[in-house]
Amino acid sequence: MFKITDYMNNKLLFLFLIFSISAFSQKRENRIDEEFSTPVSFPYDFLGNYAGNLRVSNNTGVINNVPTEFSITETDVEGEFYYSIAYLKGKLKEVVDYRLYTIDQKNGFYAIKDSQGLEFTATLIDNTLYSTFEINNNILFTGLEFTNSGKVRLTIYLSEKINNKRSKKLKIDEAKSANVMLIQKAVLSKK
Repeated sequence: MFKITDYMNNKLLFLFLIFSISAFSQKRENRIDEEFSTPVSFPYDFLGNYAGNLRVSNNTGVINNVPTEFSITETDVEGEFYYSIAYLKGKLKEVVDYRLYTIDQKNGFYAIKDSQGLEFTATLIDNTLYSTFEINNNILFTGLEFTNSGKVRLTIYLSEKINNKRSKKLKIDEAKSANVMLIQKAVLSKK
């Protein structure tokens, strides 16, 4: 009789664990779905104004926190959008203006032009707009991530190209690298 009771207890414990794991998995999926939008009409679902702090870090740690604003609006031209990033330094406001041009919305291809005439491409993957470009031996990698929770996450990596030591097996242009020198991250909430 004792063995049957132990068997039943073990079976109940096993069933409880299975249901708990299943419930936990479902809750985790719900949290992911709430955070990251699933069908999205980029950038229409994210038009508006956002604000937060930009944290600037290098290999020594955090070197600055800058209040930051982000805004994205439609222009009069279909498939063209205006966005800006404003950095607040005391009473001064430094604004960088951009134009976002739709190249192929279905495949997530866009072009971006800043107020100084710099043009580069961007790709939308999983609700994040990625772009990479090089200026004076520096590589900038940016990501603008849009979430269902009314937030935009801005990440910028500044890397400096370096010359690699080459072995006899590598040709001159086969191996290149860059060291990350500075990282900027912001979580901006919709106003």
